[in-house]
Amino acid sequence: MYPLTKSGIDYYHRTMEKEKPKIQVRDIESQQVLFECDLHESERAWQFAAEMEELGLDIEVVNPTLGETLSHSLGVSKEDLEAYKQSMEEEIESHDDSGSCCFTTNSDKIIQ
Repeated sequence: MYPLTKSGIDYYHRTMEKEKPKIQVRDIESQQVLFECDLHESERAWQFAAEMEELGLDIEVVNPTLGETLSHSLGVSKEDLEAYKQSMEEEIESHDDSGSCCFTTNSDKIIQ
């Protein structure tokens, strides 16, 4: 095995110390985070969510998307990630239901 160079060791430590995306269980009304765990502990999040629903709380389980997970692993800052999300929302909203290439009301124009 090849020894890590100084820059390789620094990269490893920067990568390992980054904040990793988490699964959150939140109250829908207040958006308060009730539970948070790492991605590999998803069963715990779903168990907690089931317990909270049994108690009568309206909750949601928020999983990070593939894009968010990849962005975090590549070192994208929170500000840049928020700007990206905002631009994606604006792009989606700019396509209306009637005149867009993505939506059609005529069933015989289905792209195959």
